[in-house]
Amino acid sequence: MDDSPTNTLDATTEMEPVAEAPSEGSQIDSETDKWKSLSRTNEARWKTASAELEAATAKSAELEQAMTAMQEQHVLALTEIHLQHAAQQHGVELTQDTMSKLNMSAFLTEEGSADVDTITEFVTLLDSGVKKPTYAQDVGIGPQSSGAPAQRGVSLDARARR
Repeated sequence: MDDSPTNTLDATTEMEPVAEAPSEGSQIDSETDKWKSLSRTNEARWKTASAELEAATAKSAELEQAMTAMQEQHVLALTEIHLQHAAQQHGVELTQDTMSKLNMSAFLTEEGSADVDTITEFVTLLDSGVKKPTYAQDVGIGPQSSGAPAQRGVSLDARARR
C-alpha cells in the first residue's frame, strides 16, 4: 500500500455531534418547574404547620375549660366548708340534704371567691329561726312525768258523789 498523502484525504472523518447548548426557552421552563415544585413543597409544609397549630389551639382551649371547671368546683367546695363552719359556730345543724338544696353560687363574690359576710348573715338568719322561745312551753299540757302516776287521793268529783 501506498502511503501517499492522497489516501489520507479520502479517509472520512466523522465528527462527534456537539451537545446542543440549552436554549433560553427550555432553561426558563426548568426554572419555572423548579420554583413550582418549591412552592408546592412550601405550601404543604404550611398546611401541616397550620393543622398542628389549630390542633394545639383546640387542645389549649379544652384544657382551659377543664381548668376553669375545676376552679369553680374548688370554690364551691370551699364555700360549703365556710358555710358548715359558720353553722357550727352558731350552733345550727346543716344536714347533707339541706346543703345539697342550697345554691352555693349565691354565697360567692363577683370575683368568684367565698363571701364570708353573706355566709355569716345566712347562718345568723337560720340561728334566729331556731332560737328557743322565752316563755315556758310545757304549761297547761298535762302531766309531764314519765314514771308511774303519783298516788293521788280521791278526786274532788268522786268525793262529791259520796
